[in-house]
Amino acid sequence: METVIVTKMDKARIAENDQRKTGFAKDAPKVLRYTLADSSNDPSMDYHIQVITPDDAPRVLKFLKRFFFRDEPLNYSIELIPPGENSTCVELEEYSISSIEENLSLMAVSTSGAVIGVCLNGNRAELPKCRTSAPKDAEPDYIADCANPKFKKVLKLLYFLDKQVTATGRYTGENGVELRIISVDSNWRGRGVARALIEKTIETAKERGFSIIRCDCTSVFSAKLCARIGFEKIYELKYEDYVDEEGKPIFSPDSPHTSATSYTKKL
Repeated sequence: METVIVTKMDKARIAENDQRKTGFAKDAPKVLRYTLADSSNDPSMDYHIQVITPDDAPRVLKFLKRFFFRDEPLNYSIELIPPGENSTCVELEEYSISSIEENLSLMAVSTSGAVIGVCLNGNRAELPKCRTSAPKDAEPDYIADCANPKFKKVLKLLYFLDKQVTATGRYTGENGVELRIISVDSNWRGRGVARALIEKTIETAKERGFSIIRCDCTSVFSAKLCARIGFEKIYELKYEDYVDEEGKPIFSPDSPHTSATSYTKKL
């Protein structure tokens, strides 16, 4: 889910979010280091990018709970996360870390050891949730079995997007990587963290023989990011057109999030 991967904010935060990027890496021992000393009065503001391993799951989830779970447009729109400092969505947690073992996901870590950005990704061929076939008008098992009715709405939208993209014939899923969740610490947005991640994403995908990258964007910021980096928009669904049986929109995110879009980039 992608994804990735923001809602009500002041203008300054929106401007920062407009710079969000994404990515992932190859081998855990391989570390890239970046410095912001040239653009900041604080010479200690540098970070490195590393592969997320299963042992990192608790740190990643802690980061997502703070910067992604509540603020992602769809989650915020349906109030997926209940009120309360320690409240969460177990189904969203499981979804978020489900592809970590593939060694395709990355995190940016500051010199102090804090996670400042993550990009959770998966091999398209290893994502049965997105590849599950079902009879026409029938829900795949992973959706039907979801116990959380709110998160089920998110899964159904992602499945709908996948079906529409597949129907276009523009995406070959057997050799593709999916950017599922993209998030950067709000204090680091606009400082190149996301760009470094996505550049490593492209480099690693090429090295590992992937031919295409895909990202389903539920936020206008992630969509702008993909466009800036040269991804091609292949499908767009306006939230006002995605309705229930009574004709009412299922998701009504705050402006400027008006649609979900799918982007791909050939490698």
